[in-house]
Amino acid sequence: MAEVVAVEKIYVELGSIREELLAVRRQLAQFIESNQRQESTEHPHIVRSPKMHRGEPAIRGSSITVRTIVEHTRLGESPERILEALPSLSLAQVHDALGYYYDHPGEIESYIRENQEALWQMNRKSASS
Repeated sequence: MAEVVAVEKIYVELGSIREELLAVRRQLAQFIESNQRQESTEHPHIVRSPKMHRGEPAIRGSSITVRTIVEHTRLGESPERILEALPSLSLAQVHDALGYYYDHPGEIESYIRENQEALWQMNRKSASS
């Protein structure tokens, strides 16, 4: 009797693992599809995708935006220090993100303002609750 219960638990566990695997496969398919729709920029490490960050420029192969890199530098972090915080990036990617910013400061500044305003609104709502 105990063996039957153990076998049933194994089947339940295997079913759960199968569902998780299918979910991972779906996410991978979506990731591949969104990467195929990326728009290259004049910077080799920077891309845009309408499915990621509403088209905000990001580092190819990651979900890290140019805005994020710029905001790290405004906190006084060097590119090398940014790599410690974001170890999935390369130094070339960080420098290219900064180069993109210097080529398009108005665009990135507008994303920074949007982000700050959204954060301010969120904080205001939570304070009034």
